[in-house]
Amino acid sequence: MLIALSILLSISASGASNTILEAGINSFQQGKYDEAKQTFTNLMADPAWRFAALYNLGNTAVRQNHLGEALGYYLRALHRNPHDKDTQENIKFVISGLGGRRLVSPPSNYDIYRKEVLSRYTFAESLGGLLLFSIFFLISLKGFLKKRKLESGAISIVFLVLFATLSITKLIDTYSERGVIITDHVDLRSGPSETNASMMEVAEGSEMIIHDTDHDWVQVIPVGGGLMGWIPRTSLMLTSGGGPF
Repeated sequence: MLIALSILLSISASGASNTILEAGINSFQQGKYDEAKQTFTNLMADPAWRFAALYNLGNTAVRQNHLGEALGYYLRALHRNPHDKDTQENIKFVISGLGGRRLVSPPSNYDIYRKEVLSRYTFAESLGGLLLFSIFFLISLKGFLKKRKLESGAISIVFLVLFATLSITKLIDTYSERGVIITDHVDLRSGPSETNASMMEVAEGSEMIIHDTDHDWVQVIPVGGGLMGWIPRTSLMLTSGGGPF
């Protein structure tokens, strides 16, 4: 655990000019994890420091041995900064700590595309690429109309379609809600009530796709596929969804 946690503190403390962040780090270093968690949660109110808050919340959860919760915070942090290597390593560390308890289904083609392509960029970056190649397309189109160079026009169209597809799928994915089980285990039930039959037990750290809600219940299906059922809202941490910004 110490290896993963030392990564966070060196990063957070090195560029810290936020008194709330510093107070949270001090509480963390003193072993006051509940206090640190509350402080980092307060830091979430400032969008400029939200990544640092999520990252530190993940490490605090690790110290409290809440590995499902830690995974949720790290995934949320990675959603905001897909290029952060330390967050990626901490996710691997926590998944390793969860061991074989997590429900893991074979990934679908979309999940592979999401992991290998969509998760590597923010929505703003994909939109920036689309804008860049839109400008390049207009310049190439102008050249094509003047000199009738088919190759330059065709290449620009291919890249324009590529980035348009990336931006659209990234937008859809950004609004698609996913979450992580943060309790030790939870029963996946046939309906939104404790009186409904339990179809299976889902362990801490399992990643779920959210399909519907009903008051204090959430209808989910495991990432990669499987049985769809209902779990209490309190057993799940939202890790993505709700919009690009």
